[in-house]
Amino acid sequence: MKSSANLVSQSIAQAVALAVLSLSLFVATGAQASPIADEAGFVGEIQPLIGVMSSRSNLAVSSDQKRIDSLYSLSSRETRPIGGLLARVDYTIAPRQFSLYAGTPRSALADAELAFEVGARYLVGGVGLLTAGLIPVTVNGSEVWSDPFFVGGRRDATDADRRGLRLGLSGIAGTGLSVDYRLYRREIDDERSGQALELSPADRRLLEREGTEHRFDLNYRLALTENLSLTPGVQYRRLDTDGAANRGWLLRPQLTASYDIDRWSLSMTGYYGVDRYDARQPIYDEYRDGKEMGLVAGVRYTEPFGWSNWSVNAYGVWSEHDSDIRFYDRETGLFAVGLGYRF
Repeated sequence: MKSSANLVSQSIAQAVALAVLSLSLFVATGAQASPIADEAGFVGEIQPLIGVMSSRSNLAVSSDQKRIDSLYSLSSRETRPIGGLLARVDYTIAPRQFSLYAGTPRSALADAELAFEVGARYLVGGVGLLTAGLIPVTVNGSEVWSDPFFVGGRRDATDADRRGLRLGLSGIAGTGLSVDYRLYRREIDDERSGQALELSPADRRLLEREGTEHRFDLNYRLALTENLSLTPGVQYRRLDTDGAANRGWLLRPQLTASYDIDRWSLSMTGYYGVDRYDARQPIYDEYRDGKEMGLVAGVRYTEPFGWSNWSVNAYGVWSEHDSDIRFYDRETGLFAVGLGYRF
């Protein structure tokens, strides 16, 4: 079983991913006409974050959630301080045309995912900005409960390896249209879902969590004024897990409003989604269908105190997932601040 320190580190990583969600929305809705640097060489950004997070989830791996006493209720609320460091570097080979990058992609952070990605971007004239990348590791979700349904004792955590590929095209034909596709593969070291309940082998197979995930994002940025833009979008995910009770799809429309004035940037996003699954969950004899909703707000102030290349950022996040099976419900609230430096 993982040490308490490792479990807390995992929780912090998940919290940091949520904290930078709103930062990703600034980038996603920003202008895409010339996203590659004007000069060859290195550019990058580094940003420490601190804040506080409050959450409830039976599936979250943390020292406070090692034990649950019921399969029919939500875990107790956990409030804790969070902190972390984000970094990204780009190397431009052909100015305004071709660059390599490594770090945490803000586009992935829009789903509260803290991942490391390496790849390349190429501006194809008359077509758009093409992005291709490898995702060798995702930090949040790197541990899961081996048997999340073990009641009345200490649950064991196990490693979960999740990695993937990414292919995207933005600024299509000079418009605000962008599309993005990701393929993930998830493997779990010690999958024992339902073992403590003495389920049949067939029912335990329904609960298996390994498999692949296909994710498609479609967004269109509308510049209403010089300072104000709206970006409607939709996300579709297909979960092809080995267990049919965890196999299904999610559809999530969302709308982002961004406003920039002087050195201030403000962003607000709201979303509402539904998820549907292919088979009944054998423990409850129900489908784990559900709905999710959330709000994200962010504020960025550049060059505070006249400091060139610095920015102060504040983020607020609220999200809720309501499943037909209460065990899968989750709630998250977060506030964080960060001081960023561009080089």
